Amino acid sequence: MKAEPSTVPRFPRVLVTGAAGFVGHHLVRELESSGHEVATTDALQPDAPAAHGLPDYSTADLRDGESMRALVRATRPDAVVHLAGVSFVPDGARDPSLALTVNIGGTWTLAEALAAEAPRARLLFVSTAQVYGTIPSPAPLREESPLRPLSLYAVTKVAGESLLLARHAAGTLDAVVARPGNHTGPGQTPKFVAPAFARQVLAAKRGEVSALRVGNLDSVRSFADVRDVVRAYRLLLERGASGGVYNVASPANVRIGDLLGRLRALAGCDAPVETDPALWRPTDSCPVLDVSRLRADTGWAPAFSLDDTLRDLLADAAR
Repeated sequence: MKAEPSTVPRFPRVLVTGAAGFVGHHLVRELESSGHEVATTDALQPDAPAAHGLPDYSTADLRDGESMRALVRATRPDAVVHLAGVSFVPDGARDPSLALTVNIGGTWTLAEALAAEAPRARLLFVSTAQVYGTIPSPAPLREESPLRPLSLYAVTKVAGESLLLARHAAGTLDAVVARPGNHTGPGQTPKFVAPAFARQVLAAKRGEVSALRVGNLDSVRSFADVRDVVRAYRLLLERGASGGVYNVASPANVRIGDLLGRLRALAGCDAPVETDPALWRPTDSCPVLDVSRLRADTGWAPAFSLDDTLRDLLADAAR
């Protein structure tokens, strides 16, 4: 898909934190294809496989103020997309101290570094739709809906939002907040359900396993394509309102069992399904998000259907 035409981006040089992750690699490609010069950082050493190919890459510790100030001085960003953090919910539950110091303390440290070294830079903070909790809603949730975080990860994101929006209100930071729902696509780790299912389906089709082992198939999630999501981030960086908060999500939610059924159909796999108690989680759901503000302010619309995404997940798992 071609990016929207742009000659000189509003923020020519962009620093991406957490760039070595799944979303980071997609975002770097999206920014570069739209004419941005990109610098990248993560906690990994430069010779780590996940850091391979990232432009102007450097290692930095979000929790260290001098490290972050040196990074900002060296990269001279016009804008920053802050992806870095402890993002897998079980990881945050296992190590609460790490989640708190990285997701909250690191966000504050980054804001302080920008204030000292690049006070005019825009900061796009990638939060999460989990800040809304899982209480069913009769209508899609708008950005003004009550926040009901239920995990430590979601709590840290509410705190990060609050810190940055307070600085914006004080006139010391050009901040924009994105609240993405679940997203998946090629390159995502099999710790997450869609790529895990894709790998199992292909293994069953090859005869390597006799059944697909699953947890609770009745939970409901949204599954946006990561390539649509990073395009939304790029558009928010360029066109989002300063101090604005934006939902980023697919237009509908999907039952996990139906997701698995679509993967099986696309792969031509008829292997039986067996419940694995070790994978079982209580039934829950994510609220549907209203993305009308994102559409109105940026012109964004998703370009990938769920089946497009699942086909690419299967192709990625087959490599």
